[in-house]
Amino acid sequence: MNLKTGLQPGTLIYTGSRDKYDTIEIEEFIYNEESIEHRTNIYKEELDLNLDIEKNNWITVTGIHDVELIKNIGDFFNIDNLILEDVLSNNQRPKIEIRDNFIFIVLKLITQQEDGEFKYEQISLILLENSVIVFEESKNNIFYNIKNRLLKNIGRLRKKGVGYLVYGILDRIIDDYFIILESLNNRIDELEEKILLDPTKEDFENILALKKDILKLKKSLHPLKELIISLRSNKVKEYFNEDIDIFLEDLHDHINVVLENVDSLFVKGNELIQLYHTTVSSGMNEIMKVLTMISTTFIPLSFLVGLYGMNFEVIPELKWEYGYYMILFVMFSIICGIGYFFKKKKWW
Repeated sequence: MNLKTGLQPGTLIYTGSRDKYDTIEIEEFIYNEESIEHRTNIYKEELDLNLDIEKNNWITVTGIHDVELIKNIGDFFNIDNLILEDVLSNNQRPKIEIRDNFIFIVLKLITQQEDGEFKYEQISLILLENSVIVFEESKNNIFYNIKNRLLKNIGRLRKKGVGYLVYGILDRIIDDYFIILESLNNRIDELEEKILLDPTKEDFENILALKKDILKLKKSLHPLKELIISLRSNKVKEYFNEDIDIFLEDLHDHINVVLENVDSLFVKGNELIQLYHTTVSSGMNEIMKVLTMISTTFIPLSFLVGLYGMNFEVIPELKWEYGYYMILFVMFSIICGIGYFFKKKKWW
């Protein structure tokens, strides 16, 4: 049963699986083109933020299982409970919501584990006038390169506002989708090669597992279509500033490519099932063909054996000196004749 069933809208409750005693890390970057300050602290009981309204601020909260912390952040930045409720609900679909003083974005972070399984996590972003708040379910290094570029003043990050930072974060998450798509595509190619050579029951089970992964990916990424539309709207572009409009168009193109590839994988998955059934059916047909040829060959031989196995007292050939050799010759001739017939018809 859903933990939120029966509760009024805006009720803050964590729906994930992390323990409430797990560590929560808060990381801050306060920067402009000339300088940067980097702080990392472990949240205990009080929210300790060191914002500078004259600079850009990036706050990353790793761990969303403490409801009191999320509520305190909401009070600090004047974020309504409906948004905070979505932050705490780790099963949100990708979306953008616009408020009077901020914009809220949700995306799915998808990473491949060492065992080949895909891990789905929710990344929530809140873009304010000069601050970005990122909420992660658990610690990961996906934004390491962005943080490194900030610290070393590489590229445009320090020269532009927080809108460009959000673009960089979104672009990094979407880049990982291509890795997942490539992994799934490789699995399809490997299964296709195995099926064409020698399909097994295990291959069919692997196809079903692959289809399950593709369906989950499609379900998670399909709402990106709505996100694309929102990204192109003027209301959203106002929050990102016009000077990064070209980068938002690039992000739009990347999302389009991702969605096209997901649809392509879905079709390939269906075709793989059809290929398996076709290959197995073809193999069974070959087996039935061989059995039919063997049966056809032995039917006349069985007739001869049955004919001379009857218990009539008078069968002249039985007393003929060369009768045994003659019947063997006849059987051999029948086998050769049938074999020649099959060969001529290209059945063999």
